[in-house]
Amino acid sequence: MAWLVEPCLLIGLLVAWVIGAGMVQRELTPQRIELTQPLIESEAHWAGLYDLEQWPAEPPFLYRWTSGYFFAQIPWAYHAAPRYAVHVRLSSGPGEPRPLTFLSNEQAFATTLPQAGFRVYRLLLPPPAEPEPNLRFAIAIEPWQQPGDPRPLGLMMTDLEFYRLPYTAPENLLIVSMGSALLWGLARWRGARVGGAFMLCTPLIIIFLILYAYLKPSPLTYATMVGFSFIAAGAGIFLAQGALLRLGIAILGSIMSFSGMIWASWLSDDAFISFHYAQNFLLGHGLVYNPGERVEGYTNFLYTMLIALVLWLEMDPILWSYQSGVIWALGLLLLTYTVGQRLLGSVWGGVAALFVATSQSLLLHSTRGGGLETAFYAMLIVLAISLYLWHMNEAEEGLPTRLRLCSVGIVLALASLTRPEGLLVFALTILHALVYDLRWSEWGHIRAFMRRKRGIIALIAPYLLIIIPFFLWRYSYYGEWLPNTFYAKTGGGGRAVMRGLAYSWSFAQTMGGPLLIIALGGFIANWRQRLGTWRGYMLLIVSIYTTYIIVVGGDHFRGERFFVPLVPLLAILLADGLATLISATKQRLQVYRTAQFLLICLLISYSFMALNRTREFEYIIRGLDESVDIWREIGWWMADHTTSEQSIAVAGAGAIAFYGQRTTIDMHGLNDHYIARVEMATMGTGPVGHEKRAPDYVLNQRRPTYIPHLWTDYFPNESYLTRDYQLITINTRYGRELLMWQRRPS
Repeated sequence: MAWLVEPCLLIGLLVAWVIGAGMVQRELTPQRIELTQPLIESEAHWAGLYDLEQWPAEPPFLYRWTSGYFFAQIPWAYHAAPRYAVHVRLSSGPGEPRPLTFLSNEQAFATTLPQAGFRVYRLLLPPPAEPEPNLRFAIAIEPWQQPGDPRPLGLMMTDLEFYRLPYTAPENLLIVSMGSALLWGLARWRGARVGGAFMLCTPLIIIFLILYAYLKPSPLTYATMVGFSFIAAGAGIFLAQGALLRLGIAILGSIMSFSGMIWASWLSDDAFISFHYAQNFLLGHGLVYNPGERVEGYTNFLYTMLIALVLWLEMDPILWSYQSGVIWALGLLLLTYTVGQRLLGSVWGGVAALFVATSQSLLLHSTRGGGLETAFYAMLIVLAISLYLWHMNEAEEGLPTRLRLCSVGIVLALASLTRPEGLLVFALTILHALVYDLRWSEWGHIRAFMRRKRGIIALIAPYLLIIIPFFLWRYSYYGEWLPNTFYAKTGGGGRAVMRGLAYSWSFAQTMGGPLLIIALGGFIANWRQRLGTWRGYMLLIVSIYTTYIIVVGGDHFRGERFFVPLVPLLAILLADGLATLISATKQRLQVYRTAQFLLICLLISYSFMALNRTREFEYIIRGLDESVDIWREIGWWMADHTTSEQSIAVAGAGAIAFYGQRTTIDMHGLNDHYIARVEMATMGTGPVGHEKRAPDYVLNQRRPTYIPHLWTDYFPNESYLTRDYQLITINTRYGRELLMWQRRPS
């Protein structure tokens, strides 16, 4: 009967999951927008609300007036549940009652005549007419004005709550059940005992159930995130030996897969610049920002070509960017573990993987969104370094290495096509390959030295065969050897260096601050000899790359994205330093055990602090995401209400251009040849990429038809605009009212 134990254990786990998931769906926490707080903190976006006020009644109470059209949007709400209800407490205020209309995703579904007193309306929202991940709830009413108050007033509101209705999600039950069964079978096939398979699957199912209980709207569906978690767990079974290590990789993979739900997700407006170049490329305009203007306003050629492929396949580039971000991040996790395992052993490879999975810098620019090329580029860099380290190991064993070096050159070329910093890593790799294993007897014997090092040609040749044609094409197409963004972002001298130092220190704090010195622990014994190993190569990359980041002044994005490619390298060096320190205590058993206990406490504390680092910029990330929503609506308005001859000047150059498909003047010069080369006396003191300004050039030479009012401060004062422009109010597709400067007819 022993053969019955295993299927009973697995079936019992799956039954427990199904029962637990069913119980979870009975109690769903409502999402509340605190309208009576001075600062509304919510993952929802809204428009049409005025400042908090106090009604002079007995007792007094707090409320907010709305305009004639109020709407609240919960991004990705329909990824968390298919149906919602809303509870809203409101009053029409003093004066004659006016009919109000409730709308769900711009579709009216109820009308009523509110009274002066407050009342709670409990509404069941109809499902969207078209597949739509975002939930938008709106209230429309004829506005009125109080004596002495110029504001158009709609309703008085105090409370707004959204409720997910209980539902059955067969796809969620199915993927967890099937994934667990497959993972169990894979673990058994790879030599795990019944207890090991049980130890792997049980914690994962518990984690999935907890995450199901706290399911929040996120860019990816629950089933998709579970699927990525199982992929990471399955890869861990192949890479790791031992139940604990396999479970560790599975848990770290789950953290990365679900991070876009656990913390706020976001999408950078700059990602839409690449989307727009890819869009114009497919429309036949060429790889340009504006048709007829050959300006290279991107630094990620290969990534832009990937986006073009996504658009050509009629896929959603936004959803793809979130999905691919998880893929690149999991690739970095597994690569880090693999390299760490080979260099340091399984346990310390797991420690390095822990540092990677808990880095909010990496998560913020991969699994949590961003939409940029950061994680893809980081994966290419770490893959190239991994292949080079493999080459070093085989060279020591006297095995053929040219094929390995060739693959390193190809991957570094792809990395250089993705980010220009790939050229720096290539140069450092060539330098290391030349001086690595350098023999003193070869000084003065150049011919012998070159004969022994001629294998490096296998690294250089494929790189140059890819990069040289690209640079020739770039010059022939754009007339420049360097991208336009280089001129728009660089400069500032010492001021930029000071900004870069602050940027680097901010990142260093996330990796342990002063504890980063542990990364040098691997050099304590026989440091000269160890400089000639993989440690010296990684230290060379980290130190010179960091110097480059300091010199260029860092970046304006939260999370220090320029350091993301260095996170896996620092993780391995930190693990190496810790391993060296722990091994130094082996001679005394009691000290050794104490050191191991302290190490476990240190890793737990570090992971907790690293993951909670996101609190520093959570509010800013949500604000950036809301800005992209507003700019998307401006772009749609341009597409709906303007002709192809009309244009718009913007300081956010991504979403408006992508959705508007009109001539767009980038006022900070990333996509404008003239502005990028303007000399600024204050260069190096402002946000990177947002320092160049040329208001006279924008108004008098580019002569945009429209300028969003929210960027009025780009100009010295409003009189610059009032001479040729007038303010108009536009209504977007979502009913949002925005002010625009419109050029007067000549």
